[in-house]
Amino acid sequence: MEGVKGHIFNPFSWSTRTIKVAFSAFFLIALPIYLYVGFQPTSHVEAVSYPLLEIPSINLSTSVEPLTIENHELIPPAITAGSYQRFENKIFIIGHASTVFQDLQRVQEGDFITYNNDTYQIFLLETLAKSDIDMSSIIGNTPTPIMIIMTCAGTPLPGQDATHRLLVYASKINP
Repeated sequence: MEGVKGHIFNPFSWSTRTIKVAFSAFFLIALPIYLYVGFQPTSHVEAVSYPLLEIPSINLSTSVEPLTIENHELIPPAITAGSYQRFENKIFIIGHASTVFQDLQRVQEGDFITYNNDTYQIFLLETLAKSDIDMSSIIGNTPTPIMIIMTCAGTPLPGQDATHRLLVYASKINP
């Protein structure tokens, strides 16, 4: 009986059918794990070179990817923020309310924001219907340096969208 137990663990003594079953079982378990791990978002190593956005009042610290307009749209990254800067004095930052900006509604006028080694102070919070957003004004030039952060607000819609937008306006306070 002892020789039989040792025989079970020796793959060179297995029948062809046993090898096929063991091989199939291994791949039925290993392949889904491999695919799951392989399709995970990239690590934060890529984001090291991106500027950092910090809002201490809501314990937010995130990298900010530069964005480009694609088909007349700015598409926010999945889990970080994205920035668009057409003019030197205006920085526009967007992100999903379900991920990176989940606590943005808690900021208040007077709170500080640090971005790319510059400090900004929030001077206006505004929630507008999505249809009332004037993007040319939001990304347009200003005489003084400001930042606008925008995320979804209001009633959720399909596709990580919502009926309204929360806009946070902050002016640069250091030279």
